[in-house]
Amino acid sequence: MTHNVLVVGTGSIGARHIANLLSLGANVFTYSYRREARTEPWRDSVRSFDHLDAAFSAAPDAIVVANRTDQHIDIALRGARDGRALFIEKPLSHSLTGVDDLVRESKDRGLVVESGFMLRLHPNLVWLKAFLDAGELGDLFYCRAVVGQHLPDWRPLQDYRHSYSASPVCGGAIFDLVHELDIVAWLFGPIEAVHAMTAHAECLEIQSEAIAQVGLRTAGGLLAQVHMDYVRPVYGRTLEVVGSRGVLSWEYVDGTISITTPGNGTRTAHQVPAGFVRNELFLAHMRHFIARLSDPSLPPLSSLQDGVAALRTALACHQSAAEGRLVRPADVNATFSLASAS
Repeated sequence: MTHNVLVVGTGSIGARHIANLLSLGANVFTYSYRREARTEPWRDSVRSFDHLDAAFSAAPDAIVVANRTDQHIDIALRGARDGRALFIEKPLSHSLTGVDDLVRESKDRGLVVESGFMLRLHPNLVWLKAFLDAGELGDLFYCRAVVGQHLPDWRPLQDYRHSYSASPVCGGAIFDLVHELDIVAWLFGPIEAVHAMTAHAECLEIQSEAIAQVGLRTAGGLLAQVHMDYVRPVYGRTLEVVGSRGVLSWEYVDGTISITTPGNGTRTAHQVPAGFVRNELFLAHMRHFIARLSDPSLPPLSSLQDGVAALRTALACHQSAAEGRLVRPADVNATFSLASAS
């Protein structure tokens, strides 16, 4: 069955989703907020709309929400009220405004919804989760997650100082790199408490935070440290998990997980398949979303509730940094202003 999918937002992530949807056989519509000449290789394979009303009037089966973070909820709510399935890019939003309405509409209408946390499909992390869930590392004590990259290197064809990443409202290291907050919750359980500090980097000439140091406590009592930044000269992404039987270390760049145990030293426990490329994560997630359109009984890989939880944790990080105190994601102040806190 061929599904009609509207992709709202045709920037870097929207373009990736468009290409993947086409490869999966979907009939793709697009709506772009930009008015520059379209030179994308997929332009002749999609129907593009210049007006959002017209795009929604095309009656798509599903909507991929890939526009700017602060515009996610408006599009998602409109799609939900039309009864459309939703794939919402991370983070879910920049605030809690409209989130409860989206959750209620999606639940009442029984909608298929996925949150765009594609790292949950990374072969290393899938193996790691199964290893931890089986108790192979013994009692779990703490973990450390680190991710960083020089912001100007992210999108070399774009002036990063004018991108959403530079905005204190919908950008910044915490929102851009929210995957790490989701990974901790996915692997170790819901986040119960947050304590965070943030810093700016004058050399980047942006208003959003460039560095975030975050302490987390899960509902099960595990402590986690998460570091996110825009200033690391060389891209890096790592995760260390410490248990009573040893230490697991994930190196994203190398695609490996090593395990160090007392008396046995360090060995490679898992590595990604030969030829693995990052787009396989996005493609696999979109393939699952399309499968759910045909069979809504399939469970989400990353649910709307997961997206809400990650948003609450990210907002708790900002509120904690602004107020200098521990904040529970469940108690995040709905009126907390990122702009005033920057």
